[in-house]
Amino acid sequence: MTAFADAIELARSGQDLTVDQTSELIDTMLSGEASDDQIGELLLALRDKGESVSELVGAAQAMRRHMTQIPHSHAVLLDTCGTGGSESGTFNISTAVAIVAAAAGVAVAKHGNRRATSLTGSADVLETLGVQIESDADAVARRLDSTGICFCFAAKLHPAMRHVVGVRRKLGVKTLFNLLGPLCNPAGATHQLLGTSTVDAQEKVAAAIVQLGTTRSFVVHASDGQDEVSLEGVTTAIDVCGDQRQSMQWSASDFGLLPVGRESLAAADPEVSAKIIRRILDGEPGPCRDTVLAGTAAALVLVGKADSPADGVAIASEAVDSGKAKEKLAALCTA
Repeated sequence: MTAFADAIELARSGQDLTVDQTSELIDTMLSGEASDDQIGELLLALRDKGESVSELVGAAQAMRRHMTQIPHSHAVLLDTCGTGGSESGTFNISTAVAIVAAAAGVAVAKHGNRRATSLTGSADVLETLGVQIESDADAVARRLDSTGICFCFAAKLHPAMRHVVGVRRKLGVKTLFNLLGPLCNPAGATHQLLGTSTVDAQEKVAAAIVQLGTTRSFVVHASDGQDEVSLEGVTTAIDVCGDQRQSMQWSASDFGLLPVGRESLAAADPEVSAKIIRRILDGEPGPCRDTVLAGTAAALVLVGKADSPADGVAIASEAVDSGKAKEKLAALCTA
C-alpha cells in the first residue's frame, strides 16, 4: 500500500503525520487490511521520530470507531486509567482509587488491561479480587447501572486490536498504542484522572485531549516518576477543561498527609496488590491507604465533589472507614 510506504518515509524524515493520515492508517490496521511488516515499520518509524499530538488524535479517533461502546445515562463518568510504563512496581493504585471514588458517589468506568509493562495490570488485580472481567458490553453496562462502577476490559471491548497485538508483542517496545488506552474509554468517560509516565507523554496526552474532548481531565505525572498522584515530591497535574489547559502542583501537605516513599507501595504480583487493596478497604492505616486517599481526593476535585485536595481526603476517608468502599467492591464482584 502506497499510503503506508509514504507515511513511513515521511516519519523517517522527521515529519509528523496529519490527523486524517494517521486515522486512515490505523483504521486499515484495525480492519485487518495491513500486513505485519507494514504495521511494524510504521510503528517503529513513528516511535523513532517521536509520536506527535496529531498522530495521537488520529489514532484515537480510529480506535474509537472500532471499539465496542458501553451505553449509559451518567452525566458524569470517571475513568482513572493511565498510560502505564512508569515501571514503578507499585500496587494498582488507580484501580483502588476507582473503587473508593465510586464509594464516594462518583460513577466510574475503569478502563484497563492485563499487565504489559507493569508487574500487575488493572485487569489482573480485579480478577484476583473476584471481579468478572471477561464480560460483554451489555453485562458491563448493566453493572454500571446497578452498582455505579464497571470495568471496561480493553482486550474484550477493543476486539480489532487482535490485528496488531502480535506485531506489538514481536516488536517488544513501547509504541503509539501504549498511549492510546486512556484516550479510548469504551463508555466515553466524561472525566479522566490520567497518569502518564513521562513529562513528554503528559504534555502530548493533554494536548490530544483538548482535541478529542472530555468535560474535564487531570493529566498527572509525579516527580518521583510515578504515573499517579504521588505523596513523594511533587505531582504536576495539567487541568484540561474544554480547550483550556493550566498546570498545578500538589505535594503531600496539600492533602494534609505525610510524604510516602515509592518503596512503601511495592507489589510483586496481582496477588500482593489485591491483598494491599483489601487491607486498605478494611481500614488499615499506612502509606498505601494515604496514597489511595490522595488519588481519590484528586478525582473528587476533578468532578466537583471536593473543593480542595484536603477536602477530598476527608470525603475519601469516610468512604473507606464507613465500609462503603468495601461494599462497593463486593457489589462489583457480584453484579
